[in-house]
Amino acid sequence: MSAAEDVVKAFMAALEGKNFDTAKNYVTDDFIFTGWTPQPLNATDFFTIFSGLVAGIPNLMFNFHTVHDLHERQADSRVQATTRIAGSQTESFILPPLGLPPIPQTAQSISLPEEHWNYTVVNNKIARIFVEDVSGGGIAGLLHQLGVNVPIIQ
Repeated sequence: MSAAEDVVKAFMAALEGKNFDTAKNYVTDDFIFTGWTPQPLNATDFFTIFSGLVAGIPNLMFNFHTVHDLHERQADSRVQATTRIAGSQTESFILPPLGLPPIPQTAQSISLPEEHWNYTVVNNKIARIFVEDVSGGGIAGLLHQLGVNVPIIQ
């Protein structure tokens, strides 16, 4: 197992444990998250989105697995992992970085399709996560499963 894989696993374990302060230690200052939301997110917006989701879906799980190096170079490493986000909404929540109205409590469960998250690790920190587009995935798939039809996401 590579050092980059270890960084990704530790980061995802912190996210899975809703330990966002710990997870922040694993990302660079110029971190970018793309592919899961309509626009790229910086670290602040990324953690705001997932904190908001956890507020409404307290048992949110990433079901993170199948971690492997795509390539390791001196300058950076690429790691891919599979996630399958699931949980049950028990509270309303807000996602300010997406400019959405508050999402009402729907008492629905979500189970997104498996998604590949591609990590770029630089100096033992995650600089970028790119989520491959999957039909029914991402924030649009999550909101759809909750029965929320928000045009900005469509």
